Amino acid sequence: MRWMAMGWLMIPALAGADDARTLLSRARALHEAGKYAEALKEANAAVQANPKLPEAYDLRGMLHFKLGNIQESLADFDEQIRLDPKSAAAHWRRGLTLYYAEKFADGVAQFVTSDQAEPEDVENAIWHFLCNARVVGIEKARAEFLKVKEDPRGELMMRIYDLFRGQAKPDDVLTLAEAGDLGPGERQVRRFYANYYVGMYYEAVGEKEKSLALIQKAVEKYPVRHYMMDVGKVHLKLRKGM
Repeated sequence: MRWMAMGWLMIPALAGADDARTLLSRARALHEAGKYAEALKEANAAVQANPKLPEAYDLRGMLHFKLGNIQESLADFDEQIRLDPKSAAAHWRRGLTLYYAEKFADGVAQFVTSDQAEPEDVENAIWHFLCNARVVGIEKARAEFLKVKEDPRGELMMRIYDLFRGQAKPDDVLTLAEAGDLGPGERQVRRFYANYYVGMYYEAVGEKEKSLALIQKAVEKYPVRHYMMDVGKVHLKLRKGM
């Protein structure tokens, strides 16, 4: 611990900041290991040690989301943005939290700015649509669909994009996920995203049973180490409780 003189009194210099970053490093390691509840304890301690560290709120917001604590996740992401306003524009993870918090108009606004930060990302456009459909209805939301020319991840993501725009069918997406000569890792990823987003499409059009079946299939049969895997788990946890 370092010390700094102030007149005759000796006080710690930046001890809280140093302690917070150590705790945050532990929280990140536990998060990477999938130990979310343990990571949350360390993130809580990091916030307590330095309440002005935006990275701590960002991590804690993710952990709260992955544990299904939606309101707490949103509060942390909002505090992160208050402390670090430049993080707001591309904060698509906050947009996902807004969807599950049923703050759909705020979600629309978030995915507009996220799309501006990443304009060729199909997922920003889809989540903008999913939020907007709850605000203005499916047909008007399709008319207001954010434009994507070519997602760098290729044909499958563009076919998913067409599905939500009403220009493809669910089977078109699921069939494409099985096409081509791919290695097992890439095939797994394609199958996850195909089943997951067809499931989300069915949620948008009000077919809950089909939606849950496909998202459960994506999560259980085709697991991937992506943030959307955790979103799928949270979706099942929240929707099955309804």
